[in-house]
Amino acid sequence: MKIVFLILSFLLSSPVRGAADDLAMAATVPDQTTHIVLLGVVKSVSNADPVKGTASEIVVIDSSRKINRILVTSTTTLWDDQAKAIMSDKIVPRRHVKVVYETSPEGVNIAQSIKLLK
Repeated sequence: MKIVFLILSFLLSSPVRGAADDLAMAATVPDQTTHIVLLGVVKSVSNADPVKGTASEIVVIDSSRKINRILVTSTTTLWDDQAKAIMSDKIVPRRHVKVVYETSPEGVNIAQSIKLLK
């Protein structure tokens, strides 16, 4: 009788999870993306052209002379050196910038924020 009681109390106290619980838990786990910080000089800026099927992009050269192509989306925040929001026309070649971006599973660098530096 004691063994039955122990087994029942163990089964009732331990969490039993099914497939639905696993899916619900997976939906609440935060995305484990890594943000990369890039300091460099703007080489070029291109704006989206729906007719040509191109997206907005910034090309930044870092201190090791590596060229980095980064997609600029509608959710990318743009800041001046005073931490005030700016429009994309303020980001011009030869400006020093700090870009925070992440790389998608497809290998596309997507800007989270771009800040102009002094």
